[in-house]
Amino acid sequence: MSKLSSAKHLEWKKRICCQRESGLSIERWCRENKITSHLFHYWKARLFPPVIQKAAFIEVQDKNNTGVAIEYFGFRLLIDRHFDPLTLKRCLSLLKEIKC
Repeated sequence: MSKLSSAKHLEWKKRICCQRESGLSIERWCRENKITSHLFHYWKARLFPPVIQKAAFIEVQDKNNTGVAIEYFGFRLLIDRHFDPLTLKRCLSLLKEIKC
């Protein structure tokens, strides 16, 4: 990482921490600091990506044998009771690559 890139990362980490400590919403903090909220969200996602804990997942029992639906950040994945495990694995891999 170059000095400029490293300095920019440090600058944005400080901005994000300042916003958190301010207690203001991101939109209001950005308005007051003359920063676009789009740019703020970009750097927040880049420097502090969300972490999904395995403990957040539970086993789903399909008692009616009808299949299940998984919804995550606006994506909906319907899994039929006769699903193909390889196709499911491919779908999950594709969703993992999408950067929102």
